[in-house]
Amino acid sequence: MYNLVYRSTANTLSSTQVDDILNESRDFNKRHDITGCLIYHKGFFIQYLEGEAEIVLALFEKIRVDTRHYEVILLSKGNIYSREFDTWSMAYLSDDIPNEAFQYIKLMVSPESDIPEMSVIPNPTSKRFWLAAKNLLNKLEQKKLN
Repeated sequence: MYNLVYRSTANTLSSTQVDDILNESRDFNKRHDITGCLIYHKGFFIQYLEGEAEIVLALFEKIRVDTRHYEVILLSKGNIYSREFDTWSMAYLSDDIPNEAFQYIKLMVSPESDIPEMSVIPNPTSKRFWLAAKNLLNKLEQKKLN
């Protein structure tokens, strides 16, 4: 099993275009046994992908040349023992995220130079980060149900 995390800056996209990206991702991922999480907030994407290495790396190359975004920065990649998002073809967090939650996520995936000197530099693929993302997803889902 393999995972990959990247971030990018979106070109000007409508909410319909972002929904299209999400739907395309989910369809492709279901067909290729890829799971993960897509975070979109104020024109900024963070995506976590997991699956077979060859498929994930080929998908990332396709993502890198997609004209709907730019400044695609690979944050982390490598082998993993098990999936973090095993039940989601593509979990999704969007502008519905409270600002403080998104700032936490942004801190988690920022390169060292963007993190204030006193901060602990986390590993963006650490279990704690992805559990935090899952908790945010679950809270948003519960909020929608109420």
